[in-house]
Amino acid sequence: MSTAAVTLPPARALPRPRLPGGLLSLLVLAAAWEAAGHLLGSLLLPPLSQVAAAWVRLLQSGQLLASLAVSLGTLLAGFTLALALGLAVGLLMGRFRRVEQFLDLYIDALMAAPSVAFIPVLVLWLGLGVASRIAVVFLFAFFVIVVNTRTGVRQVDPTLVEMARSFGARGRELFLKVELPASLPMIMAGVRLGMGRAVKGMINAEVLLALAGLGALIMQYGSAFATDALYAIIFTVLTVALLATEVIHWLDHRLSRWKVEVGLE
Repeated sequence: MSTAAVTLPPARALPRPRLPGGLLSLLVLAAAWEAAGHLLGSLLLPPLSQVAAAWVRLLQSGQLLASLAVSLGTLLAGFTLALALGLAVGLLMGRFRRVEQFLDLYIDALMAAPSVAFIPVLVLWLGLGVASRIAVVFLFAFFVIVVNTRTGVRQVDPTLVEMARSFGARGRELFLKVELPASLPMIMAGVRLGMGRAVKGMINAEVLLALAGLGALIMQYGSAFATDALYAIIFTVLTVALLATEVIHWLDHRLSRWKVEVGLE
């Protein structure tokens, strides 16, 4: 009696664990920065290890935390005001044609104008104190939130609106249950962009208006050519911007769970 030979498929090698793309990119950047720092010299580009040491010194001295608290207070106040008013104005413009026709010219013009140009006017109105810095942060973030919110409401699929109306939805119910959820992705994109611009406004205000917060440290160590401390502070600003936008991204994900992602194969 003959037995048939059984041919087994070739064994597949186990996949090697790979580093996430973002982490791998950071490691490559860190290695390149360290090497370039030793080649170019610490005045132009200090090695990353030297920047990290300067960051630890600033943290231990308390100078970094004190300045960071001042900057975060300005950022939070200005962005909260821009978020509240930006969402309100954007929703009104997207919901009501007459409001959009009345405000559209001003919003588009101020959106295109550089926000830094209004700093001298703010100084005349509010002085050089914290109110002016908050106003600068507000100006940097407000208009992009308004424009994205208005666009999001205007771009709601008309078939969704008609379907909801066929089931008896009207007025406030139609807006809260159909138009607002459908426009949420565009609105949250505007909020993320607004946060990024708010961080820019915070630094611009602290550098151009009154030396305070992280902006004051940038000017102090930049004028002293202490490039290791300067890069450490810039790294802190970038970290604040990244963390803030990641929080908004997480909130967007939580609010938009209902979305169905359709993948094309």
